[in-house]
Amino acid sequence: MNRTALVTGAASGMGRIVAQRLAAAGWNVAAVDLNGEGLADTARRSPNTHTYTCDVSDPAQVRAVVDKVRSELGTIDRLVHAAGMCHVHASVLDQDVAQIRKMMDVNYIGTVNLCQAVIPAMKQADAGTVVLFASLAGWLPSPGLTGYTASKHAVIGFADSLSYELHDTGVRLLVLCPPMVETPFLDAVRAENASVLGGTGGESPESIVDALEKALAKPKTPLYVFPGQARPAYFMRRFLPGVARAIIRRSIHPTE
Repeated sequence: MNRTALVTGAASGMGRIVAQRLAAAGWNVAAVDLNGEGLADTARRSPNTHTYTCDVSDPAQVRAVVDKVRSELGTIDRLVHAAGMCHVHASVLDQDVAQIRKMMDVNYIGTVNLCQAVIPAMKQADAGTVVLFASLAGWLPSPGLTGYTASKHAVIGFADSLSYELHDTGVRLLVLCPPMVETPFLDAVRAENASVLGGTGGESPESIVDALEKALAKPKTPLYVFPGQARPAYFMRRFLPGVARAIIRRSIHPTE
């Protein structure tokens, strides 16, 4: 157990699966989330999983946790930043701006905070892997998800720019852009306003993490990873944008 991974969003969903699989593979895992009870469930019967509560939108908390992980577990070899949140509303024109700001703080600023706290030491060591969770929503906007889409679009733009800084540094960067995934995250979206999903379901979280692991196993992978149905949807948005927009207009009609 001489490798350490820091995994955010580890209290549930894909973050939990990533943390548990890394622990099973012999990694020391720093499982980070704001949900302490969920973290305890993630770490159950896993002596090499260590839990840390943290609000990723707070830079002071992030730096304190990263410093604590390094002091307790050593060098951070892999960062998997899966933490995120979503509020949906039928129309962004009357959505609570506080909700939009919170999504930007958690989804985008949280990404900046983790990268600033973890990556400089990786660059100094000429080694490390960083996985950032974005979303297909950041490439393929749809009504009702405007604030969330904007926050994930910011993550994509940030990662694209960051990739230039990391070229030839020994630090590998991957950005996972999944479609809808059947996790507690999606359950919360349904509970808030299911109409923004157009009546469709998501893919299994295990299949998305499988795709991430396959990408990591390859020595050369494109910056962006589009698992499952995200890949054809991305290419449709890129090469047939009119068709993509028509499909979305026809299938998704958010209501209050």
